[in-house]
Amino acid sequence: MDKALHDTVLGIAEDVRFWAEGKAEHGLENLKGWCAKASAELFRLLCKEGIESEIHLWIHKSYKKPRAAHVFLVVDDHVVDVTATQFEEFSNTPVLIMHHREAEVYEFYQTVKTFKSIPELIAEQKKTRWPTHQIAFK
Repeated sequence: MDKALHDTVLGIAEDVRFWAEGKAEHGLENLKGWCAKASAELFRLLCKEGIESEIHLWIHKSYKKPRAAHVFLVVDDHVVDVTATQFEEFSNTPVLIMHHREAEVYEFYQTVKTFKSIPELIAEQKKTRWPTHQIAFK
């Protein structure tokens, strides 16, 4: 990712992080449970700026209830995550931008499914019965 794209994506991602912190319930500073909503908002804003991105979904292999899952974006081969603070490794990283090969070391960045649109993500969330309060905004 070149510097100009990185700086643009970072600026938009920081705005989305601030937006999500304002919308999340008090005490959710790490934005746990907000990955789909925040990623969808980031996707919207990047599209508006003409920046191509893809929505990625990781689902824990155990598939136990409550099952663990995580949504993030990939832009130009880089993971962009505005809710990485929910993971201990990134608890002090409000916006994570990392090449996908580096990020895949962490289980929660090992993509299981990808989506080209927010409605596709929402359909998957509903099909797999995500908690209503975690489903991305339309």
